[in-house]
Amino acid sequence: MRKLLPVAAAVGLIFGNHAHAIGLDLSFSDETANLELMSPISSLIENGGQASLGVFFNDVDDIVIHGKLIAVGNQTNSRLPYKLSFGAKLYGGEVDVEDGDDVDVGALAIGGAFDINLTEGFNPIDLALEGYFTPGITTFGDTESILEIGARLSIEVVPQAKAFLGYRLLEVEDDRNITFELDDNVHFGIRLEF
Repeated sequence: MRKLLPVAAAVGLIFGNHAHAIGLDLSFSDETANLELMSPISSLIENGGQASLGVFFNDVDDIVIHGKLIAVGNQTNSRLPYKLSFGAKLYGGEVDVEDGDDVDVGALAIGGAFDINLTEGFNPIDLALEGYFTPGITTFGDTESILEIGARLSIEVVPQAKAFLGYRLLEVEDDRNITFELDDNVHFGIRLEF
């Protein structure tokens, strides 16, 4: 329980002033779960941005806490409106290794996302692609690199809620050049905005 205290403090600092615009993203597969709180941060990034804090865990007791700070640009003047985002993602956690010598995960990654609105009108459908990578120079702990790639197809159920089907690949390479696949699953989820 004491390990969660820094996470709770970080959530309060990041989202305390933006309670009116909090979003919650929940995604699950048979083997994994990812929970993420999101908030716009237009006070820090002039034309719009987003901060998020989340936790990923799987059925083999791997756990990764992640935080993201991204700049977001909406392009609405095209036939199909789309959104581009670019920023940094911080990872910290632990990979459970069978021999009992757990791997400490830590890295600062760069990456971004492309989100396109495929339909207009009632119940719009979006397709989003996202990716983050970190080279060895921005890693710490036992981590040599992290690769995260994701895709999702979502539909707006009501204006404050989307349901989605997605895919996530999350790999951690340690300093012994052993790659651990934390996630390689199709998942379903919901995104709520308050």
